[in-house]
Amino acid sequence: MSAPYVSIQRLIDNSLSAMLAAVEVYNKPQMTYRDEVSVMLVVNAWELALKAALRQNRKSIFYRKIPGQRYLSISIDDALGRVNGASLWPQGVDGAATTANIKALTEYRDRAIHLYNADGLGAMIHPFLQQNVLNYRDFVLARFKKDLADSMTWQLLPLGATTPADAVQFMKADKSATIVAEVEEFVNELRDLVDDAEAGGADMGRVAVVYDIHLRSQKHVTGADLVVAVSPTADGKIAIRRTDPNQTHPYSATELVRRVNQKRPGRELNKHDLQVICWKEQLRDNTRYAWKHSNAGSHVWSGDAVAYLASLDDKVFDRLRREYREWQRGERARRG
Repeated sequence: MSAPYVSIQRLIDNSLSAMLAAVEVYNKPQMTYRDEVSVMLVVNAWELALKAALRQNRKSIFYRKIPGQRYLSISIDDALGRVNGASLWPQGVDGAATTANIKALTEYRDRAIHLYNADGLGAMIHPFLQQNVLNYRDFVLARFKKDLADSMTWQLLPLGATTPADAVQFMKADKSATIVAEVEEFVNELRDLVDDAEAGGADMGRVAVVYDIHLRSQKHVTGADLVVAVSPTADGKIAIRRTDPNQTHPYSATELVRRVNQKRPGRELNKHDLQVICWKEQLRDNTRYAWKHSNAGSHVWSGDAVAYLASLDDKVFDRLRREYREWQRGERARRG
């Protein structure tokens, strides 16, 4: 007996519905169990979207059938593994970072489903949840030509009796040793996910997003940001530590080229390739990719720059080299 037919259209439509429901639930002014329900829906949305991507590429979304039992579809962890194994992440969506982001939410969901999460973990998961929605939108738009933004308003700002929480955040937690241990364990798991992604050269801007009090995108998360103080002798407070905003663009030109070469196939790029694409596309003027302090002599580069350059094949860089040579000849001829 062959595996049952699965509609790609139904998978992606239901996925979009789950993500929209998650956003709607999270933004309700009064709702208990908000974080848990939102994360469950977000994880469900990703599982369906990943399965749709696998089916789109004629990949199985079922486990090997056991005689006498019905076909079982794969879990989200296995779906992530198969999408990564088949290199199905679209250009511009960093697979390693997006995987780390989804796994952070999956860990939170599993804890909520099988028992419950300690108070205060919702604020820790929020940066991952916010970035997850952005990652999802990019993934679905690139893979299925469906834009989540068509069904929601992105310009909404939270209105409430208090100002939005800053990245340095203090929350009351149960001071019992059991709860403190649970929070510390969860934070350690988040830190491991972030550290592994960072060590693998992932675009850290795809892992989590942190906003400052003015709701501007502030920086990319690192493992160091998740060194959280939790102590029964400190009023049970949890503190999320803030780091230097310069961490959004941590790479020198040399390090940028090295990381790009680690992530892309084809010939090895060098600084001349970086020079020609900066000439052509004015990358140094795009703060998403490059930043330069007023007192510094050179630019520094972001994880987005790594992901973008790694997405371009040799033909693009070879063409840009030719155009750059022609431009140089023209400039020399013009100067006489």
